[in-house]
Amino acid sequence: MQTVHVLILAAVQGLTEFLPVSSSGHLVLAQRVLDVQSPGPALELFLHVGTLVSVCAFYRRRLLALAASFFRGERAGWLYAAWIAVSAIPAGLFYKTCGDRIDAVYDSHRTVAALLVLNGALLLLSALADRRKADKPLGFGRALAMGVGQALAVLPGVSRSGTSISAGRLSGLGPKTAAEFSFVMSVPVIAGAAVLEFLAADGPSGGLPVPAGTALAATAVAAAVGWLALRTVVRMLERGAFWTFGLYCVAAGAAALLFL
Repeated sequence: MQTVHVLILAAVQGLTEFLPVSSSGHLVLAQRVLDVQSPGPALELFLHVGTLVSVCAFYRRRLLALAASFFRGERAGWLYAAWIAVSAIPAGLFYKTCGDRIDAVYDSHRTVAALLVLNGALLLLSALADRRKADKPLGFGRALAMGVGQALAVLPGVSRSGTSISAGRLSGLGPKTAAEFSFVMSVPVIAGAAVLEFLAADGPSGGLPVPAGTALAATAVAAAVGWLALRTVVRMLERGAFWTFGLYCVAAGAAALLFL
């Protein structure tokens, strides 16, 4: 795999991990457009570490405050940790029961494109939440609803941030609360994905299709682009324009169905 292809995939990963347009779906389609093979678990490990760095940097104050509250034994910190744990249950159950079938979806770019259209439709539906201007408190029920949205994103073409934020908004959360919880609860999910890729790759450099320096550059690209994508999503939510990402997803999915 050429260096330029690796850096393009890193930029796609960073951009689409947090924009509600599906990173896995875009990586599948980008690989087809570039006519390259899957980067493999070793390189995917580096890309996931990059996006993990970006979300931790963006929400560093909130994460540090939550960690301090948790280790001091404060109720608020333990409660927030419990909400994160609850949100992770649906994705774990979904992947455990349907893992083999999900892996097969990655081999069909047409299925991925169709799921991207479906993702866009859900984002367009989230416009209803903007009209209500609701801002209910986060609780176990809404954390579970966002977890169900996150579980759907196990499918390539369905966005983790898109489905989880839409679920939060439609259940009554305000844009800031929905965005923050969506991205904070992604930390253990992204970290877990990195661990699985580490094990599959037999170490951080096992099976790397590119030099280690290129992999580190890709990590930096994914982190920088991911941070910019996070800022964009939060601003779009605050302006009530989150649903407009749905137009892109429908158009991109339809184009992929027609031309790829």
